[in-house]
Amino acid sequence: MTVSVCGTLDEILHPASADFRSLPDLIGGLMGRLADRAPLRGGALWLQDMGTLVLAQDRAGGRLCWTADGDPNAAAADPEAVVVPITYADAPVGEMRLVLDRAPDGAAPEAPMLQDVARQCGYLAKRYEVRRWAERRFGRPLMMVGMSPALRELDAFLEQAAHSALPVLLTGEFGTEKAQLAAAIHGCGPRRDGPFVQVNGADPAGTPADWFARAAGGTLFLSGVDEMTPALQGQIVQHMPSQLGQWLDAPGGWPLSATGAAAGMASGMGEPRVIASTTADLRRLAEEGRFSRPLLAELDFLCATVPPLRDRPTDIEPLVLAALERHGGRADETRTDELIALCKAHSWPENLFELERVIARLAVMTGGRPIRHGDVRRHAPWMVGGAMPTDPEAGIHPVGHPNGHPEPASVVPPAPSPADHWVHCALTRDQDALARLHGGLRKALVFLGERFADPITLDELSRQAHVSPSHLSYLFRTELQTSFKGLLGRIRIHKARELLAADRRLPITEVAMSVGYGDLSHFEKSFRRLVGESPREFRRNLPGAGRRP
Repeated sequence: MTVSVCGTLDEILHPASADFRSLPDLIGGLMGRLADRAPLRGGALWLQDMGTLVLAQDRAGGRLCWTADGDPNAAAADPEAVVVPITYADAPVGEMRLVLDRAPDGAAPEAPMLQDVARQCGYLAKRYEVRRWAERRFGRPLMMVGMSPALRELDAFLEQAAHSALPVLLTGEFGTEKAQLAAAIHGCGPRRDGPFVQVNGADPAGTPADWFARAAGGTLFLSGVDEMTPALQGQIVQHMPSQLGQWLDAPGGWPLSATGAAAGMASGMGEPRVIASTTADLRRLAEEGRFSRPLLAELDFLCATVPPLRDRPTDIEPLVLAALERHGGRADETRTDELIALCKAHSWPENLFELERVIARLAVMTGGRPIRHGDVRRHAPWMVGGAMPTDPEAGIHPVGHPNGHPEPASVVPPAPSPADHWVHCALTRDQDALARLHGGLRKALVFLGERFADPITLDELSRQAHVSPSHLSYLFRTELQTSFKGLLGRIRIHKARELLAADRRLPITEVAMSVGYGDLSHFEKSFRRLVGESPREFRRNLPGAGRRP
């Protein structure tokens, strides 16, 4: 017979996720919720480096309460206590001893939910251990924050991958926690005391031979491997310890420069483990001849996708609270329901990078007081419905002026277009909305959302969508009520608005070029047509910007 536990694992975990600052608080909240849902009469939980939480009857009314002192054996001295080990990577890290109400037939109950909770306790204990290690190693308390199902899957991946020497390929949108996960894989494994060498794929310094030499005995993290030149991709694969035997003439699979070989061998360190991250689909790029197939073959062993924030709504609150704490705000004093509701409603196109910027700005500009709706409207207007009169996540809309400045009489803001919805879908990959479209049109929108700044033609887009140009043009008109060029223009202007709002010192010409306009006059005309005012007027009328004399 099993113990009847009211609620699901998600219901037990999610309310506890806000207590990110302290592992004892987080574990205590989790176990308190378990005690409310299962027939527990007493017990204790012990974790390495944390101590013991004792579950006892409260004198007032028999409620379950937790204290931070006690011996787990003494607290659960009942010989029929259920012992649930807490392990991580098959190593013991703690133990739960729980006294459960007996079943009516006298049989000792069993509870699969207890094993699930114990597993989560092990994952949380490891996260905080890695956080302490990262603070010592990198000077930053790196940690994955949240307890959504998607993040728990990453915990499980990390547990298995950290103790392997196989290459790891991490995929995720811009701004997701790929670097944090790479550091955690290194910090949880046997190489944690070895070097961790990160190479920026967009602008790498040094040569592959140097990278592998410096990372000997540790981890080489190729951040943004898809942005590396074809020449570098070819060199990297020949330096990797090949799992496939591609380079039979390279002893050990990783030829080093003379200096690197001497340094690596003198220290007694072995081959480096390779972790790579990408925002692109490397398999698609390899099929198109834009990424090295031999390199992909060597990387494609242990793979994980870091989910975007829009797919992890239950992680938003703990991430916001963690960011507030990092930037000098006391989360319990500055957090408001208004702030959390606005953050949960936003799609976060740049994921954690955008959230970190927004929360840091709010923490500084509000001076430690509670962050209200008006503060978000003033300092992050794109997140507030008042700044975008229709759906705040749905692309380009007329810009209101909540700072009280009237619209110029000569400017008539354009009415919202149905195409604005598809701007949002293309930029955020809204799976629910895209799933209802023709397969070719779906591929076209994803491509436009990724490559909007490139000079894209209908012929090129039709090749990406695997349909003819005429049929793709027909699909745009009938399903989206717009043209290919019309939607591309709206996407570019939407991104231009974001850039103008994020950095008010950024030159207009640079904004135009960043979103794909080579002609400033064309950019300004398109901006005025879609937004109702020029880029300079838009920037001047942003909340808090004030007007020029």
